[in-house]
Amino acid sequence: MEGAFPKEALFTIPLFFIKDFMMLVDHIGNWRRYGFGPAWEETMRWLENYAPGGSGSLADLTDGTHPLTDGFVSVATLTSRPLSGSLYECHKRFCDVQMVVEGQEWLFNAATTGLSLDGPFDDQRDVGFFQPAPAEVSRVTLSPGTFALLFPWDAHLPAIAVDGVPAPLRKCVGKIPFESLRLS
Repeated sequence: MEGAFPKEALFTIPLFFIKDFMMLVDHIGNWRRYGFGPAWEETMRWLENYAPGGSGSLADLTDGTHPLTDGFVSVATLTSRPLSGSLYECHKRFCDVQMVVEGQEWLFNAATTGLSLDGPFDDQRDVGFFQPAPAEVSRVTLSPGTFALLFPWDAHLPAIAVDGVPAPLRKCVGKIPFESLRLS
């Protein structure tokens, strides 16, 4: 409901509690409710431009890396993939803000606690993969206008075909350095 909540952050959380958070999923119009600081605000304003009703043109949105002051946004056009054979991933330095701009995807999420990496963590690319899949997972459907914030302790599996049917997909992934997140 537009206007039902103030535009400023609705909560204040001590920093040590942030590790109790799991993936955060919401509508792009609600991002101002979360007071995560300037890097968050810059990333979310950039993403909001390309969400439904935003001022940016999808025709002008180019695939590739778009640098920000503190982080970047990666834009990709792809085909959603089957669940079988896909590996969960995690990051150490960056939080992901995943947002679909065309099409839809399933995004799976689980805690990294108790999982083992499938090979060494790639520090240069800030990514590690898990095999086998976690036993307990959550799943959300991302479609235009919905974003998911994933923390370094979130194992996640993006770009999965909804109902197992691969389809065209265009998405943006904001990368915010974890150290840049601030809680109001």
